[in-house]
Amino acid sequence: MTLNIPGNTPVIVGVADIIDRRKEDGPDPLSFLVNASELSFQDTGISNLHSYIDAVGVVRFSVDFSTATNQSNFGYSNFPRSLAKKLNINKDIFELYSGMGGNAPQVLIQEVSKRIYNNEVQCALISGGEVLQTMISKLKAGKPLDWEDHPGGSPEIVGINDEGFSSDEKKHFMDLPSNVYPIFANALRSEKSQSSKEHLKECSELFSKFSKVAEKNSNSWFPKYRSPEEIEKVTDSNRLVGFPYTKYLNSMIRVNMASSMIIMSEKLSKELNISQKKKIYLHGSCILNDIWNVSKRPKLIESPAIKKCGEEVLSQAQVSMDSISYFDIYSCFPSAVQIAMKELSLNLDDNRPLTVTGGLPYFGGPGNAYTMFSSSEMVRKLRKNQNKYGMITANSWFLTKHAINIFSSKAPPEIDWNQNFQKLQKEIDSREIKNFNQTPNGLGKITSYTIVQGRKNLEYGIVIGELDDKSQFIANILGDQSLLKKMTELELLGTKGEVICTSERNIFKPEIL
Repeated sequence: MTLNIPGNTPVIVGVADIIDRRKEDGPDPLSFLVNASELSFQDTGISNLHSYIDAVGVVRFSVDFSTATNQSNFGYSNFPRSLAKKLNINKDIFELYSGMGGNAPQVLIQEVSKRIYNNEVQCALISGGEVLQTMISKLKAGKPLDWEDHPGGSPEIVGINDEGFSSDEKKHFMDLPSNVYPIFANALRSEKSQSSKEHLKECSELFSKFSKVAEKNSNSWFPKYRSPEEIEKVTDSNRLVGFPYTKYLNSMIRVNMASSMIIMSEKLSKELNISQKKKIYLHGSCILNDIWNVSKRPKLIESPAIKKCGEEVLSQAQVSMDSISYFDIYSCFPSAVQIAMKELSLNLDDNRPLTVTGGLPYFGGPGNAYTMFSSSEMVRKLRKNQNKYGMITANSWFLTKHAINIFSSKAPPEIDWNQNFQKLQKEIDSREIKNFNQTPNGLGKITSYTIVQGRKNLEYGIVIGELDDKSQFIANILGDQSLLKKMTELELLGTKGEVICTSERNIFKPEIL
């Protein structure tokens, strides 16, 4: 089959994923991504593919960030160049390294597609993964990592690489996804007038369907079906993490997983005689951010960025949501899926699966790189099911940075890869609330919250609240174990109380306690 497609159209021609379950004796980051990259080369069927590559993009490792506990153990100063050298890519290339966040693979896909469209790049390698299983195991065993390479130069940073929280949010413990997504959950159940048990049941039923997909995926970290009852029940192996979520509703980041992808120009793919059945095209791509700080969003149950991204990619692809056969909705936590479904007008009774992998808690959540794997799996599905459409969503931090891409084996419509979405972004940013109160004192009520449990004990509560003057605040609830446990049993939504600003943080004292 011959399609009349412009030569500067980007096309995916190779994908590969690998997992390694070893602990202390597992792989180092560089050799692991080399392995995945070589497998993606093989998938193209071109024996000397490395000689055509003129751009290497790498998804930032989660440990390579200012807030990471073990950043000092990450000894790679220019990972794209290190990877290129190991793969015998010896010419001058674009060296691209993503910003922090789960949207990074889709951002890199868009970036190299733009450069192919502009005839700056003819063939690009994108790779990403994590080796946290091995890294943590080695450090716990007191073994040295000796993981480093300093090939010179500095990579070009692609995407935003800022921290996803303000200083106010950090001092109130709103700097961890496992602390913030449960706050979204309680806001969602407030909207639906659900009890915490009703909401947990809904989340468990939703994610049980994800685990069923993971069970059948040979690349899953946990290829096991979990029933709704198993996900919902608090046990020694399924502790409460952030009320109302149990451990089985949280992304699993401690994995060894690597993935790679080859994107080239249509012109080069024809010169190399790559089979049309291998080719998957981008039909729509959009990147937008929600209001950066959670505490300054007008509504915790909405994502204008997901909504606008969805509308934009469907318009670019010239299709409707009914035309999408396969989805992978970013699934770090149930609230991420539920809010995305709401903004994309997907219903719980939709019979199309919401994941092609099995999702981050069950397939595995390798840091920023998860959608490398959902992209690979989507490519494989679309190769087998020609002329179907697949949509991948990705988000970073706390429903903060978003990307949505649509893929298909069909010839794509013309996309202007140089367009920007500044007007849409300004519209979203303009919704930031103006009445956030950093130093609240007085009476208020809880609009959402969570109770956080560590590995052994309940630790504190986090509150989003509203003062009597309608200004918004964040605060903590502190107390002993019996008090915090009581808070997981009582309904705190709408509860009134007093908020006091201290030198360390804001403290909320509910009237019912």
